[in-house]
Amino acid sequence: MPKNDPRLPKVLQRLGAAAWELPRATIRHMPAHNHPEAQLCGLDSGLAILETDAGAWMCPPGRCVWIPAGMAHSLRSCGKISGWMVRVNARENAGLPTEPRILALSSLLKQIVVRMMTWVENPKASPARQRLVDVLHDEISAASQIQLHLPAPRDPALKRLATRLAEGPEGARDLAALAREVGLSERSLFRNFQKETGLSPGQWRRQMQVLRSLELLADGRSVTETSFEVGYESTGAFIRAFRQIVGVTPTVYALGRRSS
Repeated sequence: MPKNDPRLPKVLQRLGAAAWELPRATIRHMPAHNHPEAQLCGLDSGLAILETDAGAWMCPPGRCVWIPAGMAHSLRSCGKISGWMVRVNARENAGLPTEPRILALSSLLKQIVVRMMTWVENPKASPARQRLVDVLHDEISAASQIQLHLPAPRDPALKRLATRLAEGPEGARDLAALAREVGLSERSLFRNFQKETGLSPGQWRRQMQVLRSLELLADGRSVTETSFEVGYESTGAFIRAFRQIVGVTPTVYALGRRSS
């Protein structure tokens, strides 16, 4: 169902939500925008990258990304994208997240979406449908948060540090040298960076490397090629870091992507 389908506002107005399928396509970039309803997007294949001023969120197959209403964001993708999207006109007391999140996708949540896809053709309101929307709210609120997020620091000096850390192996110099480069003491740099992002500079770089590897694997790169391209000298060390952050090995992730 296309995003601008004129029937969607009726469903949103009468029931508070509407869902439709995202057909398989290669979508590379959607510029910064916002929308009055919240959105929940799930993927069956490909990789979606949500970007805001607060950082980037990576949504692989089998997960879903929550985008709060009114939040300016852009979207990038890798590989062939297919999946689904729900637009939610939530009540103020629905208890839904106020920040972007990558969420675990329960079987119940997916089945609710499948059922809601039929409503656009017949947007008749009913108590049963309203109860299902309420369950949708509950499932979104209760879903486990997956830490596939790279936070962006706000301070200009810390932004420069993040840029240096993201440049590749040459950005992995000692912290004292990087602190001098951005005009801070090593102690202040470490403390302020962790305060703004919740991660130490080293943890942030490892998170960045693994999240970047999701893009490369989605585009068909091998595990070995990916590990070296994101800055690891050892494929084994890359596999361990990937599994710690993503929850599966790069090989399992790549096989799941190809079989989607």
